[in-house]
Amino acid sequence: MHPSELLQQTRVNLAAAHRITVLEGFHEGTWNHFSATVPGRPGYLLLSPGHTHFSRVTASSLLMTNPDGKVVEGTGVPNISAWAIHAPLYRARPDLACALHVHSPYLTALASTDGWRLDTRGGQLAGVFHGNVAYFEYEGIVTEDEEGEHMAEALGDKSTLIMANHGALVAATSIEVAMLHLVSLERACMTEWMVRTAGGRMKRVPVEVAEAVAATAPDGFGELGYLEGMKAVLDDQGQDYTD
Repeated sequence: MHPSELLQQTRVNLAAAHRITVLEGFHEGTWNHFSATVPGRPGYLLLSPGHTHFSRVTASSLLMTNPDGKVVEGTGVPNISAWAIHAPLYRARPDLACALHVHSPYLTALASTDGWRLDTRGGQLAGVFHGNVAYFEYEGIVTEDEEGEHMAEALGDKSTLIMANHGALVAATSIEVAMLHLVSLERACMTEWMVRTAGGRMKRVPVEVAEAVAATAPDGFGELGYLEGMKAVLDDQGQDYTD
């Protein structure tokens, strides 16, 4: 694929991720932020356009920043926390291609529960994160690279960072896998929340089963066709995310 075609594909897929997040009810209007690396241009990122509702993000409205954080393509500025959180992450983890930050409802509720840790043996979706989730204490609104560096350090070699009293950052080697992990995380949290509020206890799967599920998550998920299937839904609705 020609570099310009690859860039456009990345733009379209990242714009679609914003729209899918609205469909799933995981967004917070204009406040959260997504990013993807620019193919063939180290240090360059595509970021959510600040002050733009997720339902209005398009391929062309995404902002491209250079390694210094300057917007080189697009109009406007990123969310105040976007560059500070995403840039240090990619510097620390050059294997990653996409990072999604949300304050989705069930995840945020559980992340705001004192002492909570995701039960990664609580079922199939929770098993995706077995041995692959890190935690970060709340330090306020992130506006400086140094704060983002603390988050990158906390993430380490994991794919998901759950932020106490805040939300989560989900990262992956592709936009599709990142989206699948985001959906899986919120659904796992929803299941755990419902079991808890019903007064029950999670029925835990064996460790080896959770390990097997987690082993398929990084690459196997990319073969499920999730992103293309959801883009078809957006297309049927006449959404303009590809513009």
